[in-house]
Amino acid sequence: MENHSQFLPDQKARKSLAKKLCLKFDESMQDWEYEIADSTRIAEFFEEYDKPETTDKEKESLMEIIIDSTNDIFDQNNNVEIEKYLLLINERLIKSIDLHKGTLNYWKSNDFEISKRLANFEI
Repeated sequence: MENHSQFLPDQKARKSLAKKLCLKFDESMQDWEYEIADSTRIAEFFEEYDKPETTDKEKESLMEIIIDSTNDIFDQNNNVEIEKYLLLINERLIKSIDLHKGTLNYWKSNDFEISKRLANFEI
């Protein structure tokens, strides 16, 4: 069983997602999940996350992308969109909390706008 207390990116999952979602990818992109995050594509990221064939490693990267993309919406002051996506994030975190412990630890321990909203989420 894998230890998911820290998010560790997987290059194979990154390449696969880049191909499936037509995302920019280069081996030198150390923070790929954050570099390609896009608040206009969140629904697409959720759709890929929810596919039965999406691997756990891909889901880990997708959750990072989804949270970072949602965090970007805070700058736009779009509360309806924020609440909608936070609900979808929470549903998936509850369902797969063991898989996303590292992601949740990272986002809760930082000072992003979304960090405040995730702070009460129990690990």
